[in-house]
Amino acid sequence: MNDKQNASQKLLHDSLFELYIAGGLELMTLGTRGLKRELIIDLESSALTPEMGEIIRYRAVNRWDENDEFDEWARPSKPLSAEAERILGVTNEQLALCRPSKFVIPDFTHFIERSGR
Repeated sequence: MNDKQNASQKLLHDSLFELYIAGGLELMTLGTRGLKRELIIDLESSALTPEMGEIIRYRAVNRWDENDEFDEWARPSKPLSAEAERILGVTNEQLALCRPSKFVIPDFTHFIERSGR
């Protein structure tokens, strides 16, 4: 192994040891997923400008744990234009089966506010 690989292996070993000291074997086996919850948030709008549209997709995924995810489309108050359907890749017929945003937002907010597992 070269020096760079040796240094990287030592850093990994030291980090896992610190996790073990901080939280025991359970946290050590989880690695960084046991300590971090960093959400990547992706919102889709029904129009090209915020003034003309509303949020119709609420998505958040934990950067450290892909199983910690929220992803839900919401039914818009007005139908999407043909151009918006084309850009978003979703149709008005599909969105008609979704809950309105007023019901999705509380669930999305709860997901974002809760701490890690």
